[in-house]
Amino acid sequence: MNNPGSLKIVLVQPPVEDFYFTPHRSSVLGLHTLAALWKARGHRCQILNCTMEKPLKKQISLPGRLSYLGPYLFKQAQDMQGTSWFRQYYRFGPSIEICAKKIEEYKPDVVAVSCFAWSYADNTRRLLEKLKKVRQQQSTAFLLVAGGPGVTVMPEYFTSCTDLVVAGEGEDAVSEIEDMAGKGDYPFTGKIIDPGFNGALPFVYSIKSRKNSRFTVSTIISRGCPKMCSFCANYLVFGRSLRKVPLGDLKKGMNSLINKIADTNNLSNTLPAKQDQNRKKLHINFEDDNILFYKEYFLEILNYIKEKCYENEIDFSFTTENGMDYLLLDRKLLDKFKNLNIVQLNLSMASMDQEQLKKEKRSGNLNKLESIIEYSDKLNIPAVTYFICGLKGDTSFKTVQTINYLHSLNTTIGISLYYPVPGLVVWQNRDLFLENPPSLCRGSSAWPWNNCLSTKELITAFRLARTSNYIKTSNPDSERIEELKTKLLEDITMDGEMIMMFFKSIFMELSQPADPKTS
Repeated sequence: MNNPGSLKIVLVQPPVEDFYFTPHRSSVLGLHTLAALWKARGHRCQILNCTMEKPLKKQISLPGRLSYLGPYLFKQAQDMQGTSWFRQYYRFGPSIEICAKKIEEYKPDVVAVSCFAWSYADNTRRLLEKLKKVRQQQSTAFLLVAGGPGVTVMPEYFTSCTDLVVAGEGEDAVSEIEDMAGKGDYPFTGKIIDPGFNGALPFVYSIKSRKNSRFTVSTIISRGCPKMCSFCANYLVFGRSLRKVPLGDLKKGMNSLINKIADTNNLSNTLPAKQDQNRKKLHINFEDDNILFYKEYFLEILNYIKEKCYENEIDFSFTTENGMDYLLLDRKLLDKFKNLNIVQLNLSMASMDQEQLKKEKRSGNLNKLESIIEYSDKLNIPAVTYFICGLKGDTSFKTVQTINYLHSLNTTIGISLYYPVPGLVVWQNRDLFLENPPSLCRGSSAWPWNNCLSTKELITAFRLARTSNYIKTSNPDSERIEELKTKLLEDITMDGEMIMMFFKSIFMELSQPADPKTS
């Protein structure tokens, strides 16, 4: 073991196995938070984000428990790719064996493995089990810790392969980890702690990409959720109390980030281009779920960033990809966001069915949604509106009705197939999650958890939402739309009634005279 006064710590994000994996899911902000905390206490810390290690993406076999998806995985003809489902199953990052080898090479005192979603718990546990074997075979002494949102919702799933399981926020687990690491005797008791966190939130960020002179940054500046939506697990990790990074600390951190970017040499070695193309660009994605509860705070920091970027000749833009509650938006706020260079408006609708929303303890107002989308279009701010397909009591009719409704608005459709998370009010049976693999608990698995829509209907809904987006972006004539309809009906993996319902509404819309206000 290293000097007990200065621990060598490796914070690990395991590889992911899924049909797709987007970069914003690999920002590992939790690991960056803990790394900054550990370093401030005098420890040496290394982040190993396996999802960003080579090979970045490798096709692997479909797991047996997902074999029911086999018939849906095929390559679409070129002219139908805008309507497709997934084709292949992948591992994003190196194998478990290679990841374990990389960790071992650090000769750590502590290995803290994060699981950012319950749906990826199996890969997390496989890595922990491999590290446990490495420790036994090599007679090396390092403390094994598991934490993160996926661990928090089902900590008992990880006790057999760890020394310590940290549920909830991890900042105040530091002292416990330091004490255990100093002893050097790890019997794999799998002790579970939930220390909570009442301190000031730190400002952390992750620079996800540096392409030429464009810097893409991910951050989160608030935690907690006071809402009571039955389908959301945010509160299981961060609690019901809404908290934010102190404004002074946030401004100081943003100033440091901007200065860092300003001092970075232009990474482009291309031939001279136009002056505006040579300017550095900073795009920040705020991953907050509830930032609009702090409107004035959010606007103040956005204005501060814009001002500091202007002083450093940096172009600033931002998004909130986790979605904003449209009920908290208005035209004045959209005007301000436009002036601050919002790139895209991500809106969370959940459902258009008012009775469904009541069951899910969620509020909604379609008139307000339409007003926000209409005004964002007037401001040339692209909008994406998300809804959940497969909520309890959902039907194929309601689903297509929602898709057709969103098709009629100037918004891209974002469809999320429903999946449960252990610990939600309506999913308290822990045995259910021990009897079924975590991989079923993700939208891409299209598992009929609520027994209201079949896998076929869920995938049909997903593909019809994509078809809607394709029609909007490509603006095909009626002959091409008829061709799309015919080819989708010929696809035996699609639900014919849902297809007919969808296209009936599309053709009715086409037959109506153009609105002079929008034409």
